[in-house]
Amino acid sequence: MSDQLTDLMYRCSPRKAQQLIGEIIEANEVPFLRSSPGLGKSAIMQTIADKYGLQLKDHRMASSEPTDMNGMPKTFEKHAEFLPFEHMFPLERTPLPQGKDGWLLFLDEFNSSHKQVQAASYKLILDRAVGQYRLSQNLRIALAGNLDTDGALTNTISTALESRVITIEMTVKGYEKEWLEDVAIPRGYDARLIAFLSNHPSKLMDFTPNHDGYSYSCPRTWSKLNNLIDGREVTVDRQVMYGGTISRGTAAEFVQFCSLFEHRISIERIMDDPEGCEVPRDPAIRWATVSSMRDNVTKDSFPSLCLYANRFPLDFRVLFYRGVLAVHQAFHTHPSFIKAATELKDYLNGKTRK
Repeated sequence: MSDQLTDLMYRCSPRKAQQLIGEIIEANEVPFLRSSPGLGKSAIMQTIADKYGLQLKDHRMASSEPTDMNGMPKTFEKHAEFLPFEHMFPLERTPLPQGKDGWLLFLDEFNSSHKQVQAASYKLILDRAVGQYRLSQNLRIALAGNLDTDGALTNTISTALESRVITIEMTVKGYEKEWLEDVAIPRGYDARLIAFLSNHPSKLMDFTPNHDGYSYSCPRTWSKLNNLIDGREVTVDRQVMYGGTISRGTAAEFVQFCSLFEHRISIERIMDDPEGCEVPRDPAIRWATVSSMRDNVTKDSFPSLCLYANRFPLDFRVLFYRGVLAVHQAFHTHPSFIKAATELKDYLNGKTRK
């Protein structure tokens, strides 16, 4: 087996990473999530904290000092001890946060921290203590950091720590559709953005350590672009701004794609004649039309939109139904969906089960 294939076997998608980190935390072990920059590590930790009823405490290790973990030395008449900073880390005496079962202490940018800070964190991670004070039994710990190969400022962690954390390496390459289903569609991202990335999935992540220009495409920068274009026209005179967000080449393609987006089949035409209305031939216009349909699904419009969607090639039908279910789970029992799911079961099965 080649080294490249072995590497692929030991990387996982954000969806899988979230599942595995949950299992690690349930076992009261410490996960270390590593990936290229901008893949949503912080968002994954927030989702996990919410799932387990924990309050997320985000601590940036790159800007930490050893005293954060050791406490500050204080001398008394007959002894000296290290005193922890109040409220930085939950201790045994710390009351539970209101409405929560505990905390998830997220040590972000862990391998970007100084060696002395990493050494000081041993007591926190291994001994579950700060100075002479024990951490709360209701506290769970998770680490995250960038890959050493990505040109980010990182330091290797010691072998002693490697054996005490469980490392998960995450990638979005090959899992672009999962990002659309798990992030972009449920959060209501702009239909033009979803249509573009459905048509050009490789554009979701084009990061390389030696990339040209001021930015690159990744889940984080696409989220920023979504904020920039939300409710606004995408125009050539704004391309310089888009290029500073998702890279110049991708921005030019996105602007060109959006000009085609205006040629999508309108919802009104579809609703008037779902079985006779033309189905566009151009793939970009097909993606644009399907994305627009997904955004306009209601209980009343769904049957007609399904009739029209079923006239599209397979990829476009799958995008429509997966997109609808990501936002409207109740539709999985709708007769129009059940009929389509019978034909598409091999493609929709993983998304229709509750």
